[in-house]
Amino acid sequence: MDEKELRKIIRQGEGLTVEFKRAKTALPDNLFESVAAFLNRNGGHIVLGVTDDKKIEGVDLNCVEKICKQIANLSNNPEKLDPQNLIDPQVVDYKDKKLIYFFVPASSQVHKTGKKVFDRSVDGDFVVKTQSAISAMYLRKSNSYTENTVYPGLREIDIKRGMLKKAKDLIRSIRSNHPWLKLNKEDFFKAAGLIRYDSTIGKSGYTLAALMLFGTDEAISSYLPYYKIEAIVRKQDLMRYDDRLTVTCNLIDGYELLNGFIEKHLPDKFYLDGKTRLSLRDKIFREVIANMLIHREYMNPIPTTLVIYKDKLVTNNANKPFAYEKIASQLCSYPKNPHIATMFAQMGFAEYLGTGIRKISDLCEIYSGLKPKFVDNDIFIAEIPLTDHVPEGEKSGGLNGGLNGGLSGGLKIELNETQQKVFLEITKRPGVMIKELSGRLQMPIDTLDKVVSSLRKKELIERRGSKKTGGYWVKKEPTSTSW
Repeated sequence: MDEKELRKIIRQGEGLTVEFKRAKTALPDNLFESVAAFLNRNGGHIVLGVTDDKKIEGVDLNCVEKICKQIANLSNNPEKLDPQNLIDPQVVDYKDKKLIYFFVPASSQVHKTGKKVFDRSVDGDFVVKTQSAISAMYLRKSNSYTENTVYPGLREIDIKRGMLKKAKDLIRSIRSNHPWLKLNKEDFFKAAGLIRYDSTIGKSGYTLAALMLFGTDEAISSYLPYYKIEAIVRKQDLMRYDDRLTVTCNLIDGYELLNGFIEKHLPDKFYLDGKTRLSLRDKIFREVIANMLIHREYMNPIPTTLVIYKDKLVTNNANKPFAYEKIASQLCSYPKNPHIATMFAQMGFAEYLGTGIRKISDLCEIYSGLKPKFVDNDIFIAEIPLTDHVPEGEKSGGLNGGLNGGLSGGLKIELNETQQKVFLEITKRPGVMIKELSGRLQMPIDTLDKVVSSLRKKELIERRGSKKTGGYWVKKEPTSTSW
């Protein structure tokens, strides 16, 4: 969230999906009433430091960090928000003042605060008092969100070995003090909403979301025998295909496989964002893949497809439509699987809900010169144009001006695409460790070790510090002509 986007929200004013609260020096007493109401209805934006009539008061600079920590901790505390739903607030500079912003997604569960159920209307938050109204809310959510389906027969052995550690490593690379990192397996799954009690059958168990995120291939095939994702290239052979990848594994592994397929078949056009090289391909298509996996209706047997043509990339996935229409780039996408979406966001696979489609749209115009299309129907369709368009950032010259001028003496060093990515990440983050690199680049540690070793042999980087706490620094930089 930046000042420009926040200005649009503030101009819109309070309503069904926007709430302002004063928070000069302390957390508002009724904040979690709004959080619970948004979770129980359609989600929405909360901005602290703004009055009901849009006056910008700001948050005291000395209190910003304290308030942000309180929001994160209380949202993960079932005594305050039941069930908990982790919130990660952002501090935004706005007209020389500090504001705190966060987006609350619509949840697939019914949430309480202070042992009360809240709902949202255009007039604000209100307590749901009658049992019939609360039951109607449970029914609405159970009919809308199949990711909460409980499978009592799913056992711990059906969770793929090493997946929890992999997820925690990815989360740690994004936020080293994340509250989920200290939890054991059962508490982790409960905090993430992946173990639930189903009152209709009187049993607790892993959910469909848990199965899809962490399950073994065998377990997924047993419960969802029709599940698969087909990635296809049709540039030359339009009747069949030029290349094909069939994914039947869990979503975390599948996300990485699909990104590898994209890297294999689409160019990574050079682009400078200020003085930083930005991989437009990675930024756009990682978000496209995450969106495709997050928004699929997994109870529907229609397979998900990703097809690369000469002039476009098209994804199709089964869907429970929210709008039955084309989606504008400014629209917050309606979360079809909130727990899967939250896990993807925590691991850094996707933007937080409400920003992904806008991000794809903005970057796509730079990448291809054209706008993407999104259609929210029984089949959710994303169409990303592919052209020979040269981003303006590429016209500005070599990589970061030859990465600060290149080697003394103009030494030429050949680097492949993977080596470039790793080198640039180390350039941006001196002292970075392998685990953090793995999380940021979504690259296996074994692969990274080989790439880092090759860069050390070329004497481009060096390791400093102890084995446990040391990291990598740039030693010297290649000229732009060798890239």
